[in-house]
Amino acid sequence: MPDIALIEPLSKALGVSVIELMSGEYITNNNISSNILRSKFYVCPVCGNIIHSNGEALISCCGITLPPLEAEDADSCHPIEIQPVEDEHYISISHEMTKEHYISFIAFVSTDKCSIIKLYPESNAQARLNLRGGGYVYIYCNKHGLIKKKV
Repeated sequence: MPDIALIEPLSKALGVSVIELMSGEYITNNNISSNILRSKFYVCPVCGNIIHSNGEALISCCGITLPPLEAEDADSCHPIEIQPVEDEHYISISHEMTKEHYISFIAFVSTDKCSIIKLYPESNAQARLNLRGGGYVYIYCNKHGLIKKKV
């Protein structure tokens, strides 16, 4: 492992982060229009930390560089039900919620916001969110990964 005291001055001189320098990859964020629909989610397999970025990023947690999650479309194993309730929407997923297999979070991403609701094993896979403006509802299954549904 390189000495961090030697790397920090080099990262400042080059104008890149220490993690970016150590990875050897140059990260350019071409997301100049700030369209949040280009969001990326990352989940740490060690601690379960959920990280969200609005574009390209080099994310590290618990000493591991995390790849961005690739979302699959909702399927019969992970049906995402959305029902209007008052001024919000009730989102539910018919899915087991055991300690071994569960939905970790529900998120809604539109052109101007991202809302994330953290879920826990042995609770219900449901949440109420304001879905104004359309976008995508994402769920994260700890066994099957990131799943999305267009709203």
